Amino acid sequence: MSLRKTAVVIVCTTFFGLLLLLYAMFRGNIQSGFDRLERQAVTENLRRVQNALARDLKNLEGMAADWGLWDDTYHYLKSPNDAYVEANLTAQSLGELHLDVLALFDTTGQLQAARRYDAAEGVLLDASQPFADMVAAMPALLRLGAWEGRKSGIAFFEGQPCLVVAQTVLTSSREGPPAGTLLMGQILDAAKVQAISELTLLDVGLLLPASRELPPGLAGKLTAGHGTGHEIRVLTDETVGGFALLRDISGNPALVLAVGMSRSIHHQGRLLERAVVGSLMAIGIMFGLAMLYFVERFILSRVTGLGAEIAQLGQGARRRVTEFAGSDEVSALSRTVNLMLDELDAARNNYVMATRAAKVGVWELLPDEGLAYVDPVIAGLLGYDSPGLPEPLALWLGRLHPEDRDRLRREPRDKLDAPTLERELRLQAVGGETLWFLCRGRAMTGLGGGSRRLVGTAVDITELKQAAESIRALSGRLMQAQESERANIARDLHDNVAQDLSSLKIAYETILDGLPDVDAQLRQRLDASAGVLARTIASVRELAYGLRPPNLEHLGLDLALRRLCQEMEQASGLGVSYLGVGLEGLDVDADVAINIYRIAQEGLANARKHAGASRIDLRLIESYPKLILRIGDDGCGFDPDRDDRDCPVNGRRPCMGLVNMRERAGLLGGRLRIVSSPGHGTTVVAEIPYAGALTHADQTPAHR
Repeated sequence: MSLRKTAVVIVCTTFFGLLLLLYAMFRGNIQSGFDRLERQAVTENLRRVQNALARDLKNLEGMAADWGLWDDTYHYLKSPNDAYVEANLTAQSLGELHLDVLALFDTTGQLQAARRYDAAEGVLLDASQPFADMVAAMPALLRLGAWEGRKSGIAFFEGQPCLVVAQTVLTSSREGPPAGTLLMGQILDAAKVQAISELTLLDVGLLLPASRELPPGLAGKLTAGHGTGHEIRVLTDETVGGFALLRDISGNPALVLAVGMSRSIHHQGRLLERAVVGSLMAIGIMFGLAMLYFVERFILSRVTGLGAEIAQLGQGARRRVTEFAGSDEVSALSRTVNLMLDELDAARNNYVMATRAAKVGVWELLPDEGLAYVDPVIAGLLGYDSPGLPEPLALWLGRLHPEDRDRLRREPRDKLDAPTLERELRLQAVGGETLWFLCRGRAMTGLGGGSRRLVGTAVDITELKQAAESIRALSGRLMQAQESERANIARDLHDNVAQDLSSLKIAYETILDGLPDVDAQLRQRLDASAGVLARTIASVRELAYGLRPPNLEHLGLDLALRRLCQEMEQASGLGVSYLGVGLEGLDVDADVAINIYRIAQEGLANARKHAGASRIDLRLIESYPKLILRIGDDGCGFDPDRDDRDCPVNGRRPCMGLVNMRERAGLLGGRLRIVSSPGHGTTVVAEIPYAGALTHADQTPAHR
């Protein structure tokens, strides 16, 4: 059916059908709508009163928590004394807190203190017997069953309903064991109900379930637990009431909340019903006739023509649509369609050029259907022919690098189903080369909770990866060259400079041998010069040992680190401990050993210079296939998230040392973590893979 015929049928059927059904339909619907509004208003008023009671109970819980987690209360229940009662359980205290009753029980259930405040008289009364009766009726008040328990709700105190909170008494630091139970309450007497009525501007009442003031059969329906938990009854033609059951702390029916209001909404509905039905009947007839004419004259004829041209656009038969003259919406729509087509062509061309230049493409995965759409740009980078249509998902999974494919299969399902996805993946090109792509995506669901799909972009980062690898290799070679140069300098200092200085020292010491009558002052000056040479020789050897530690070559990594800690302890006076675990018979590559030694050396130096620590602990643990180096101190700590470039020159935070440690760990394929915060010390953990296999036979399952 054409749009014109459809519009004529819809308009005629709607309006002429409404004319026939108007009276019968609106007569009941309007009144029922106002009755629903009336019921909603009553329900809302019930909720307002319930919220007011809940708010009072919440405030009471807050006060109970303050008193129950108060050291004075805790000590009083542990060692009862009159000073606590005289200082805190006073008429002024209970009056300012709007409390009516308060009691303290120890862990054996023995009542230690019980008070009731009479607000009308302003006096404080002993309430031991009423509290004993209330606890006897509800023993669950003293059996909270938790370290820091709390129960709150309605209970009866001397036959009157009362908002009660039972709170376990602990110390202010929430430590135990519990000293007992604190009970606080507000009596829901007539004054309290009147205050709630004035606060909510409603006629409020609290009745017992067996009260004769309730409508017949209402109490049984509320206590049976059926329905919405509240009932609305029309009391008279002018009054409607809402009733809700309130349960006590034990879950038993306690009170019925009654809220009354006038039936003004119902009466307004009756008046409006009569006016609306008559008006709509007259308006409907005139509007229907006018609608048929104007819709056909100004809309249908033009819309149907524009729709036919748009259909031709989809078939490729047209490049543009006819622009209608005028300033109405249909004319604007025709111009907008042409403008959109022009912008779409330009955007398509720009997109193609931009994606090809930036090596960026889009992709879409449909896991439930097992399909994947990959932008022709990505397919072209890999050398594959792309149809520009969805392809089998298994086809593109097969083109992933085997390691990445296995890693994706091992990942937990929740990570793959996350709202956002970001992965660096390797894809095999047609020529056999491997290209790196940075893939970012977002999970989406179809309309109505349909099939799930992932939509995202892929950026070719192969050149960035190659550049990073080149930089890493260059840094490694630079550090190797640095260590080699250090070794040459250390060897030259030890073998040449130190030896020459030693020869010169011996010459100074023996230059006067065999000479008679040598001046004592001259001999003293030569001895002093020999002493200077001895100190110089020691400094040169210390410098040579620092450039290339001989302990590492002759004793191995474990003993070299132990010696390093001992030397640090002797030189600085700090407490430095070392522990090596699982290092017996372990073969560590020389490059790995020297870099771990340098990281430990730098970490100990940072702790000594910057942390202000009194103790440093160094641990080296073998956890196949990694060595875990841990350096912890009890110093001042720092913020490890702050940018190293923000570090002041004279600050108490190491800067370049940490950068050097991270660089060394990264060059070995490991990583370095720093756990620190101001005032809580610092822990540096380096996890570094080591070369060579374990030579000891006792390998744990983790090793294998």
